[in-house]
Amino acid sequence: MAVTIKDIAAAAGVSRGTVDRALHGRGGVSAEAASRIRRLAEEMQYQPNRAGLGLAALKKPLRIGLLLPRLGNLFFEEVVRGAEAAQQSLADFGLGLLFRRVQSYDPQSHLQALDWLAGQGVGGICAATVDLPEIRERVACLTRQGVPVVAVNTELSPCGCLSYVGCDYRQTGRIAAGLLLLLAVPEPRLLIVTGSRHAKGHNERIQGFLDRLAQARAPCQVLDQLECQDDDREAYRVTREALARLPQVNCLYVAGAGAAGVGAAVREAGLAGRAPILAFDDVPTTRGLVQEGLVPAIVCQQPFQQGYQAVKLLFRCLANGERPPARFLTDPVIKIAENL
Repeated sequence: MAVTIKDIAAAAGVSRGTVDRALHGRGGVSAEAASRIRRLAEEMQYQPNRAGLGLAALKKPLRIGLLLPRLGNLFFEEVVRGAEAAQQSLADFGLGLLFRRVQSYDPQSHLQALDWLAGQGVGGICAATVDLPEIRERVACLTRQGVPVVAVNTELSPCGCLSYVGCDYRQTGRIAAGLLLLLAVPEPRLLIVTGSRHAKGHNERIQGFLDRLAQARAPCQVLDQLECQDDDREAYRVTREALARLPQVNCLYVAGAGAAGVGAAVREAGLAGRAPILAFDDVPTTRGLVQEGLVPAIVCQQPFQQGYQAVKLLFRCLANGERPPARFLTDPVIKIAENL
């Protein structure tokens, strides 16, 4: 038999009204009591009544906005596919999605996209955006205006964001470092290519990578760190130039997208098979590099689940007042040629 609010109230020794307020964040409950009630609800596997969820949604047709970077970035196409799958599963409740794609990590473009989505009357926004003061200020402003924001794929520093849905970037960086240690490259001389220094996830992926190498006391040297804006053409250009001036590079670490461009530069420099590339995400171009032997393994972060869960969690908040977890982390997966 399904667990009800009445069951949780009996277990917690409080009224049903108190449980309802705690689960839906309506106030009037101490933080300690609310935490205990939510923990009990989770332990008892409480599920909100789906019919009630539908009625709540139908009172106010909902649209969720999605801000995503880099049109043509195959990783984010999987995020879109997950978001659309969530929307289809909730379509009978009147949920709609409104996408806004930006071409770069330029903060002004992201601010304009957030404002445009809010101006279209969306109930909330799922945003993969840059971690800069002006962005955080705008997110806080939207939250105060009743438009909650879920950070998807890359986390924001504290600013009132409703939740973060994505991977633990420090952990994935540490995993990449573990792969480098297994490769036993003698005295690694690293070239790091990141997407954007404004993306918190990319920065944490680099920090986790370097922290793990330092912990292992690996005798490595970082020769340079470059930005490619998650663009393969830019990644090819900056990597080709770096390899020309830094011929001692014997390993490359790609902390964002752009692995195909890095691979092309490595191939052109005659370093294929001699300078392994550590990369992320199961997209066709990176798969090809694994099959070719330029990338020994890729660390994946389940973009479909990121899009799916971000929309689901935000919908439940908007429709029924359910507060999502502060962080919903997707599990990292390591793929090599044999399991691609």
